[in-house]
Amino acid sequence: MTLPKGYGSGGRRSGGGGGEGSRDDIERMIGRRVENMNGIYILGFALCWAATAGGVYVGVAVYPWAYPLPSGIYALSVLTVIEALGFFFIMKIAHEKPARA
Repeated sequence: MTLPKGYGSGGRRSGGGGGEGSRDDIERMIGRRVENMNGIYILGFALCWAATAGGVYVGVAVYPWAYPLPSGIYALSVLTVIEALGFFFIMKIAHEKPARA
């Protein structure tokens, strides 16, 4: 793979044009690996669930005639399952081993 100027063929000090890069050069160019972002995924799931719970709370507390408590509890439980499945698949895909050709 040909890399931009400053990567590969001796790293940053090469000063030459783009050359063939090692795996480390490619990772340095792209940034953090997705396997190392567990905290971001967990925080995203927690904030997503908190927003869902907040929305259900507002619906039940402010508009109880349109959104009764049993309906709110049901909505929160169904949406929690959907969000948990999404979180599971994100973690599964992020931790897959790359295919080597």
